[in-house]
Amino acid sequence: MARPRASRCPHCNAPFTPQAAKTHYVCGYCGHAFDLDGPLPVRPGPRPPPPAQANNKHVPIMLAGVAVMLLMGVMGAVFALASGGPDTYEPPPTPPPAAVVPVAPPVIPGPPPEPPKPEPERIEWMERGAPAFVDVNGDGTEDIVGHVRRYEGTSPREYIAAFDGRTFQKLWESSPSEGPDASRHTKVIAQNGRLVMSEQRTVNLLELETGKRLGRVPLTDSPRRLCIPPGDTTSVWVEVVDHQHLLFDTRTATAKPAPRAPKGCATPPLSPQTCNMSRPPEHPTSCERSSYPPSDIRGFSTKYLLRTGGYTLALGTRWPGTQVPLVALYAPGNRKPVWHDTVSDKDPLLLRDTAPEVGEITKDAVYVVYQLEKGGTQLIRRDLLTGAVAWDVALPESHFSSMLTVLWVREGRVYVPLWGSLHVLDAATGDSIGGIGVK
Repeated sequence: MARPRASRCPHCNAPFTPQAAKTHYVCGYCGHAFDLDGPLPVRPGPRPPPPAQANNKHVPIMLAGVAVMLLMGVMGAVFALASGGPDTYEPPPTPPPAAVVPVAPPVIPGPPPEPPKPEPERIEWMERGAPAFVDVNGDGTEDIVGHVRRYEGTSPREYIAAFDGRTFQKLWESSPSEGPDASRHTKVIAQNGRLVMSEQRTVNLLELETGKRLGRVPLTDSPRRLCIPPGDTTSVWVEVVDHQHLLFDTRTATAKPAPRAPKGCATPPLSPQTCNMSRPPEHPTSCERSSYPPSDIRGFSTKYLLRTGGYTLALGTRWPGTQVPLVALYAPGNRKPVWHDTVSDKDPLLLRDTAPEVGEITKDAVYVVYQLEKGGTQLIRRDLLTGAVAWDVALPESHFSSMLTVLWVREGRVYVPLWGSLHVLDAATGDSIGGIGVK
């Protein structure tokens, strides 16, 4: 009896449409052929392995042989090592230590660079007269007020400035002086806790602590000298070139005519006895050219006489014979010298054969500037009454010593105004303390 027809593939159960009188079909989904009248097809099993896999049964045998050979080799190596003894054994070399790669320290940013410091002022000391020695800042030390020149690039400016007596730093400055040659007419003097400053056609009143201008009085001509009349505590006498002199009041900044010079204020006229035209007339020690000392000293030829407080300091050379610089001191009212000697204890052959020109007398000492034969300028201090040498030092910038005309000795200090600078020495030791315009 025939099997009933089916409408699905016996392999994948996919539907198909049977046709009349047809029993053999090919499934359009899985591609298997089947007969509707035949037996149900069996699902195909896994494909047989390729012929090469048939030889896998020999692999275990081959591996076993290789293992036996390796075992025999290992045993032979062990036997050889054992029979060689301990002397033949060499341990494997120790591998070198691994290289240590240095680790750079962390970069810590530093502080920002400091801005460049401004260049110090180029200052030259230009005072041709007498500086004002007065305590400006109230610290108990005399400060210095005078005429200076400052360079701004290549252009110089001249003005009055105050400098601290301890540090020599500038305390204040005034407005620049007027006129084509201000150094000839700019002078300062301290009176009644204030400063009086002259310019080419003006006299000014300045505040001591700050330099601030408090008042002014016009002049009919250029000023020649500022002088405090003896016993006066509030006024300054102003000597004018055309003789229209004034008495300037420091309390009110006013002036009145004063045609006659007070005692000690008149400027001596130039004469053959004038020591040096550049020597300031305000200096308390007078100087004159003279060959007539209070009394003659054998072999002593006098050239300059310096006088103050009744004492006379004679500067000259030996005569006759090779010239050697000599000094002598005369006491008040005594024609016989207190002492006289060669200007220095150095070998006379080392000294220039000219008379000293600059000296000073104080209450306890004399100071003399002299030259060396091979160059150099010395400053020596001797005891006033015995002439004993206290010290003898070389002055700096000796190539400018020809411009040295005067010394200022005050409050235990020696002020040496050389060209463009004011050097300050300790009067007791001769050591340098500092200065203004000193390089």
